[in-house]
Amino acid sequence: MASKFSFYCGLLAVLLTLLPISRGQEPVQSTPDTPPSQNSKAVKSPPKHTTPRERAATRREKRDAASKAKKAQERSEWLARLKERNIEPWPEEESDEVHAEALAKSRKLVSEVIELFPGMQLYETNHFLFVSNIPAQQVDPYVASLDRMYEWMGKLYGVPLTHKVWLGGKAPIFAFLDHAEFDAFEDRYFPEARKSLQTLANVYGLSHLQVNGDVIISCFRGNDPNDFGQMLVHETSHGFIHRYKTKARLPNWVDEGMADLIGAEMVPTSNAVRNRELRAYQQLAQQGSFGGMLTAEHIDAWQYGVASSLNRFLLQSDRAKYVAFVEAMKEGQKWEEALKTAYKSTPEQLLAAYSRSLKLPNLQP
Repeated sequence: MASKFSFYCGLLAVLLTLLPISRGQEPVQSTPDTPPSQNSKAVKSPPKHTTPRERAATRREKRDAASKAKKAQERSEWLARLKERNIEPWPEEESDEVHAEALAKSRKLVSEVIELFPGMQLYETNHFLFVSNIPAQQVDPYVASLDRMYEWMGKLYGVPLTHKVWLGGKAPIFAFLDHAEFDAFEDRYFPEARKSLQTLANVYGLSHLQVNGDVIISCFRGNDPNDFGQMLVHETSHGFIHRYKTKARLPNWVDEGMADLIGAEMVPTSNAVRNRELRAYQQLAQQGSFGGMLTAEHIDAWQYGVASSLNRFLLQSDRAKYVAFVEAMKEGQKWEEALKTAYKSTPEQLLAAYSRSLKLPNLQP
């Protein structure tokens, strides 16, 4: 009897081990020696709570990173295009040390000129070292027109306010009252340029543009204060475009026409550009052609009026396309190629449209 009882007890124990775990019983926890089964699910942590400000900051960081990467890619492609055309770019940003050295050099020149030429005084702005012996009460309008030019060109070409266009941050300008002082300055500091010009009899101002980035403007007032203001802006704008992006030079008709256009815009009291454009119109009407202006290394005096008028026509038709036109030439494109790039136009189509605007059809190159 005892043996049967023992048998049934053992059988009951075996059956109990085969029964499923009850709902109240906790499963055995995994240990490093007992990995979880493949059917077990990982427990997800609840999402971290972030404030609206933190989420906005994260989105801003992503946008900034994407924008920075896009700009880096665009610059890399731009530099590759310049290399193909053998065009040297200006540094994207010169170092503080380079600017400090250049500004010290300019200030040294300013001090020397003040000692050499009686009555010369320094009028300093955010962008210029204007040195002149013109009566002090007449100087303010000239300096103001230069600052307006800098802001106008910077806005047109999308130059950031923090970017220093001039090497050293400030361009030195030497404005003399008399022609003899201007002549003496040129003889002393730019004798090579002086020789190439042969005579300065009909020259009121010069922009000295150096391959190292230096820009120095020299001029004298002459008899018409308003025309002097226009010429001052004209010459200084050459320096701005020289320092814009690359060392490539623009065709003469674009370079001189743009400078005259900007001078007229910044100094509306001057009639110099309007008078040149009137004489140019009369010449165009008489001879029926541009006289080779578009291919000239140096345009003739009467063609300055055509150049400013044609640049104004291009600018007013579409400012963004005009900027693209200039930038394409600064990349090394010929003006005909740049015209197609920016305006999707041929030289023939440009001349036809410009001629119609003047009511002088069929003008020839």
